[in-house]
Amino acid sequence: MTIQATGVSAISIGDLLEQNLRIPQYQRPYSWQPATALQLLDDLRDAQASKAQIPYVLGAVILHARAGWLDVVDGQQRLLTLKMIFAILQSDHALALDKAADNNPVKLVWQALEQKLARLDGKGKDDLLDFIRTRCQLVRIVTDDVDEAFRVFDSQNYRGKPLAPHDLLKAYHLREMRGESTAMQAAVVQAWESVDDKQLNRLFSTFLYRIACWSRGKSAPGFSIHDIGMFKGISPKARSGFLLPSERYHLAAQAAMPLLTAWIPSTEHDARDVGRSRFQLDAPPIAGRPFFEMVSFMLQELAVLEKEAKEYAGAFDGSQSRYRYVYELFIAALLYFTNKCGTHEFRHARDTLFAWAYALRVAMTRVQFASADNRARGKDAASPFVLMRNTAPVQALRQLSVQLKPPHAEHEKALVAFITKTNTP
Repeated sequence: MTIQATGVSAISIGDLLEQNLRIPQYQRPYSWQPATALQLLDDLRDAQASKAQIPYVLGAVILHARAGWLDVVDGQQRLLTLKMIFAILQSDHALALDKAADNNPVKLVWQALEQKLARLDGKGKDDLLDFIRTRCQLVRIVTDDVDEAFRVFDSQNYRGKPLAPHDLLKAYHLREMRGESTAMQAAVVQAWESVDDKQLNRLFSTFLYRIACWSRGKSAPGFSIHDIGMFKGISPKARSGFLLPSERYHLAAQAAMPLLTAWIPSTEHDARDVGRSRFQLDAPPIAGRPFFEMVSFMLQELAVLEKEAKEYAGAFDGSQSRYRYVYELFIAALLYFTNKCGTHEFRHARDTLFAWAYALRVAMTRVQFASADNRARGKDAASPFVLMRNTAPVQALRQLSVQLKPPHAEHEKALVAFITKTNTP
């Protein structure tokens, strides 16, 4: 359904904070820095000093009405900061922060706000509290359709950090877990939040998204919120009331995996192959908990491959800026190959894919992403991504011709020597 006119209204901060607000589990934790919270406080005090006759509006909050609660879809950073300001002005130190880590964002913001507000006397605190409670407003947008809430979600929070595409994927797949226990949902959120945000962004933007595009011969200009549909996957609880034959096939395959893996000896090598079998990059993910298990596995798989790549050719790894894009080509292609073949003919695949990717660096004195993108999607020559998607991967790599045409560039003599050595029968 769509948001009705009655679902949009201006509301005072005091009235809003007295409602049954709840932060849903899919929201990322509080992350404002003290400087951001202090700027909000300064804005409020400036508005108070202006003595304007009209209310001071702090933007909009988007709320999802659910089971007697209002889940905060957008606006949690502002609301939690306002709650802290209220508590400090009322001398309510109910927040148990003494044992919190020194770098806990809530603790840091609380201490900064408390120090600044300590400069006000009793009347000054009462006046500021009354101004925020009664003269400051938010635009309150309420819907009982969570998808509608996310469609109107303004991804740029007030002076805050915009949600990345993988944040929206987390929210989507957590909603698909609504039949799971609260403990299971909490465990999934904790596991997700334990991973550095940059790692999650890199997994999706640099590897999973590009592999999905390049294997289809398409360009991968940049992973955005408009591309998250490719990772929403198949919902076992189809809203349309039925599943397509292809969706039934993938769901059945996932359901059968535990039975098949029960016969496989438990070793690290076999465990990785079990994960590869469950989470094929060419297959749509299963919505809900399997999605989070897929992300966890892919992070581990990527870490192992990058460690092996460092040991293989550390002098030419991605830590050097001039190798960044060819290194990412190499690792993406290697991840795609091992996802299909495991360790079968791994050394040959590694040598071939390294030569294919790094030959671009030999041919060009400066490699931009556009050049790497064209090479990966097969614009000017055969692409291993396209070949592996359409042909048996080992056979596909045998069709991949890598030639370093002389004269070789003076700027990469060592790289040429390494490629020549590793690709000599």
